[in-house]
Amino acid sequence: MDKQFSTIGYGYLLEETLVLLDAALYSKSAQFVRDDCISRWPQKSESNKEKLWQHMKYRYLEIENNLIKDTPFLKMFRKIRTNDEAVQDLVFFQLCITTPIIFETLLLLVTDSFLNTGEAVFSRYHLDQLLERKYERMPQSTRDRVRSILVKGGRLILSKSNYSVTTYCPTEAVLGYALYHDALINGWRAPSTVTVINEGVIAPIFMCNRTLLIAGVNKLATMGHCEYHRHGNTDQVQLTHQSLEEYVDAWR
Repeated sequence: MDKQFSTIGYGYLLEETLVLLDAALYSKSAQFVRDDCISRWPQKSESNKEKLWQHMKYRYLEIENNLIKDTPFLKMFRKIRTNDEAVQDLVFFQLCITTPIIFETLLLLVTDSFLNTGEAVFSRYHLDQLLERKYERMPQSTRDRVRSILVKGGRLILSKSNYSVTTYCPTEAVLGYALYHDALINGWRAPSTVTVINEGVIAPIFMCNRTLLIAGVNKLATMGHCEYHRHGNTDQVQLTHQSLEEYVDAWR
């Protein structure tokens, strides 16, 4: 497979991912986590499970000297483990930021028209055309896997021969996580919601428009994780924590 498509790997395997992450919460030994996953994952082939381990550890773990680092992602996962919706939001977020082809495909879908209306419907052919224009010579198998990931992740809803997309705002825990992730990448301290939508990853990954973002930010503000201020036609999200790690540590 062409290198630009090779990072798509095994796609979106939520149950296997949870086995991996639960093991990483139990032990910081990468060897232990690998062995536990190999023994518990349902795939029959040992070689496939080994390839899956290589794929998963790249996306969800940071390993140094055979020890798994306690990253903000793992810390957040630990805190929200009992909230199924939040867990799915966080895992999908991590998958997107470590899989460029998925993130860039979502960017193609988040048009100004979609963000204004909150919904869109298009055919499989239309999605294929979008991917073909973005990635010349994309194999059909890769297109099918991209579609499968977006359906499993809840971003595309299959209805007969068409796909529909509707706006969504992640749970407060993951919205804050994504907001502080973007702040870290972009150097934000008090962005407007327009800036968050246009320059961050929240809109494409979650199909989140400005109306939903403002509602979510207001909830975060009542919890003390930011402040929200309106100034006429503009607004400002004042970040109260100094870093993503500080936000995760403060989450209750």
